[in-house]
Amino acid sequence: MEQSIIRVLAVGDPAVEGYVDETKQVLSHFPGKVSFDVFAWERYYSEMMDVFAGKADYDVIMVAGHLWKRDFVEKGWLSPIGDLDDDILPVIAKEASFAGKTYLSPSFCDGHMVVYRKSRLEPVGGLPETVMTPQRYLEFARALGKNAVAMKAHPSEIFTDALPFMRMYGGDAFDPTGVPICDREETVRGLESYLELRRYAPEDTASYGNAEVANAISSGKTAMGITWSGQMGVVMGPDCRQPDDLGFCTLNTAWNVTWSFAVSAFSEQKERAQDLLNYLRSPQIDRIAGSFSGAPVRKSSYQQGMQTYPWYPSQLAMIETYAKPMPDCSKAGERNACLYDEIAQAFAGKKSALCAMQDAKQRILEIDRT
Repeated sequence: MEQSIIRVLAVGDPAVEGYVDETKQVLSHFPGKVSFDVFAWERYYSEMMDVFAGKADYDVIMVAGHLWKRDFVEKGWLSPIGDLDDDILPVIAKEASFAGKTYLSPSFCDGHMVVYRKSRLEPVGGLPETVMTPQRYLEFARALGKNAVAMKAHPSEIFTDALPFMRMYGGDAFDPTGVPICDREETVRGLESYLELRRYAPEDTASYGNAEVANAISSGKTAMGITWSGQMGVVMGPDCRQPDDLGFCTLNTAWNVTWSFAVSAFSEQKERAQDLLNYLRSPQIDRIAGSFSGAPVRKSSYQQGMQTYPWYPSQLAMIETYAKPMPDCSKAGERNACLYDEIAQAFAGKKSALCAMQDAKQRILEIDRT
């Protein structure tokens, strides 16, 4: 009897595109048929909710670590998988588990990375090393002027783009227990610094998502930009102008999240789905995936790739040392949506930073009460 196809619901990202690119041959050695349905970030969450509502049939879904893990586990939507091996970076392995069980199989680790043109930054302040502060990033932008920075300020991206700046004076969006603290003076002051960056960005930066930021950096349109580590393969792609001129560092206030595969609790072929997850996180596939996503999840992949991929040292430092995750919370998607919306309104000049953060807090507290 012919085996059923393992159906995967996946988020649109260079890592995922690499899995399904026949020239990469990632799936060619897996003993079974696999089908990936890939949706852009803007649509992905609603498509995933259809799976849990019984409106779509998938065996494997992609889950953004601490953004959604707790909520999905508590609602019984994910099936536990086997333990991860010791080569997976410990901080990533921790993100994959909840209440003593492993639910996520890591695919790639997205975190804040700064990419800059050495030739443009060196004359106005010298070159950063492995890490820089948002304050110094802002100082570079002021010194460079118009078109200094690419901002990922599309409404679907803006909260996480602003988050390192919300943290720059000691503030944050949430405290460690998940209570919203976005209206505190330190957080508002940081958001005001983020809003100042618009003066030094291209006019259309409010429409920028991953692709636009990658293009602005790789083409030389801007002197620097903050993007996800999972976008580094695109930034450094074949169309990159003067790739040797690019330097890399992270922010000391960075955030990161590991995009992972999970077995849907509603799948009728859970064992075969777990076989696929074991295969996709194997050392050989992680090294291949790292070549096109730029963001592997294994220690050995970084050790072997340090000389080939110049952003690996900063990225590893970001994952292991600097990145601070948001707390595991129920209703995380709904709560964060308030921050995306309110920050976008502040960015558009419709509200002050203080008003936006006060309104965001009240909206989050209303969600918590329901």
